[in-house]
Amino acid sequence: MSRRQVPRKIMLLVLAIVLLAFAAGVFLLYRHEKLEYKEVLVLGHAGSGFFSPINPFNPLPANSMASIVKAMEAHGADGVEVDVQLSEDGVPILYHDMTLESMTAAEGLIENHVAADVIGLKYDGGFFYNLFQEEEIITMEALLQYFATYQEAPYLHLDLRNYSPERHAYYARTLMALLREYRYPLQKLVFISPDPDFLQAFREVEPGAQLMLDTGGDFEQALQTVAAYEIGGICANGGSVTAEQVARAKELGLEVALFGGKSRSSIARMINLRPDAIQVNNVEAMRDMLD
Repeated sequence: MSRRQVPRKIMLLVLAIVLLAFAAGVFLLYRHEKLEYKEVLVLGHAGSGFFSPINPFNPLPANSMASIVKAMEAHGADGVEVDVQLSEDGVPILYHDMTLESMTAAEGLIENHVAADVIGLKYDGGFFYNLFQEEEIITMEALLQYFATYQEAPYLHLDLRNYSPERHAYYARTLMALLREYRYPLQKLVFISPDPDFLQAFREVEPGAQLMLDTGGDFEQALQTVAAYEIGGICANGGSVTAEQVARAKELGLEVALFGGKSRSSIARMINLRPDAIQVNNVEAMRDMLD
């Protein structure tokens, strides 16, 4: 055997190993349990989910306009879940985290800032993600203006974020006034919070509001709370609930929404739990699986 043949055989072996690894990766990426249920709404979780380097690659900040547009127009979501906070001067603003310093150059709670100091703040996802995005904080009204261009209003799950209980009623009145101004169909809206008293404030402003309690990780306690407060739905992390828990909630007449899921296997598991909606981190994969 010549000296030139040995490197050639090694190169072919390395190439074969690489191709085998690639094929195995693709297989694992697309493998999932058989879907036994498909009557579920596909909702983009905070738009297109959260920063993610792979499966899927997502460089867009949660709740940003580009993230919402991508979920709706590129991947065909039925609607989105967004996080709503209220500025000091009463402007509903979309932002996920508790404090501004987690994703912007500003600091503190949005409720301690006037809207003019928050709207338009650039999202900072770090050097890598910033190469792919130039998004900024937007208002709830900007989202409603965008959805007003649709022939039919998308489903909209509103994760209510308020850190001062004394503002519950004010928050509820302010947000409902904005939604009524845009004539958003009540049947397409769901209001979500882990605080039943906060949800009660929305019921007082709009008796027909669809309310969901965020379990906060304790599904059993949440079932007791929804019964005590007569709340019509429950929202839970899809990675920590069982089919039996979801079935029991639905037997009680509750709407069930789950959130999470990036891989096809995790999404398939959530779908087969038979919820009414999934706030998913990989809209493209879930839509493809259901279609």
